[in-house]
Amino acid sequence: MFETTNLIQYLKAATIAQLGFLILNFIIRVKLSIQSLLGSLFTSSLIAYFICPWLDHSTNIFLLILVHIGCFSVSIFFYLFVSSLFEDGFKLKIRHAVLFLSLNIFCFYIFLISDIRGQDSVFAKVLFSMPQVFYLGIILATLGRVLKDKSIDLLESRREFRVIFSWVTGLYSISVVLMEVITKDAGYSAQLDLINSSFIFVLVFFISFRIFQFRENVFPVGEIQKEEAAEEPLDEGLLKKLDSLLKDQKVFLQENLTILSLAKKLNVPEKKVRRLINKGLGYRNFNEFLNHYRIQEARFILSDPGKNDFQVLRIAMDLGYGSLAPFNRAFKEIVGMTPSDFRKQNNLVK
Repeated sequence: MFETTNLIQYLKAATIAQLGFLILNFIIRVKLSIQSLLGSLFTSSLIAYFICPWLDHSTNIFLLILVHIGCFSVSIFFYLFVSSLFEDGFKLKIRHAVLFLSLNIFCFYIFLISDIRGQDSVFAKVLFSMPQVFYLGIILATLGRVLKDKSIDLLESRREFRVIFSWVTGLYSISVVLMEVITKDAGYSAQLDLINSSFIFVLVFFISFRIFQFRENVFPVGEIQKEEAAEEPLDEGLLKKLDSLLKDQKVFLQENLTILSLAKKLNVPEKKVRRLINKGLGYRNFNEFLNHYRIQEARFILSDPGKNDFQVLRIAMDLGYGSLAPFNRAFKEIVGMTPSDFRKQNNLVK
């Protein structure tokens, strides 16, 4: 038992040191950005997760609260960091702060303030298990979105990493949360702690290595981000053919247009089309690429006085959008105002 306990402590210490090194990478090697900030917060919350079991009531109250906030916020910071990592143009919003505060208040009440842990009623047991359910829900929802957006990602290294990251992190997170729920009344188990610590050590090393191995500006880390010299040059003829499809045939107006359907029109593999749009036209995901051309066309239509009787919904449908909401959202993001306001502004000018 003594040797197992020592090994657990060594693994946890090594993992904390590794996480500290990762924070230094975010601060020193990565330019100040939302990614580096959220990466540092997520890494710090993992350190808090390791330190939390070592604390007792004699610990300084400020440190106790700070560590517990980090421990309770692992899933939130995971969601925010992963979103910033895989979602271009990610921004922090008020709902993120509300989620953070709500989960922390609930967890502080359940684990530190109330006496639910000692109650035997079914309701108390369900309520005591709810934080783990929330953690698992947030993690699975995050990973589900990572996999869902894989089809529109134009950065090949990031696209490949999505699958590996989702499966490895998802399976581990599910096993940890389920194990916590199953063994919450069984007391401490050195064997389970050893398995958990070993998996976390390997997982942190793997994720750290892969994150800073990206080559295509997922993180702006200097020389690591430069393309390999031996990379195949762009096919200029294919680029002209794509340009013709966009400007002459306006293929972007097709509803539910995908990279696969575009690849069929160009008679080339999907991978080649992804690289063509990314390297040749400068877009990081397919939706960004489509929205650029569609909103450009929308501005032309909305600026035409002869088309003032065209309803915004009709314009959205003609541009290939399945409904009005995504059109309004894309238009406001690119132009800075809604389609209706843009039309009104143009009419006033004229």
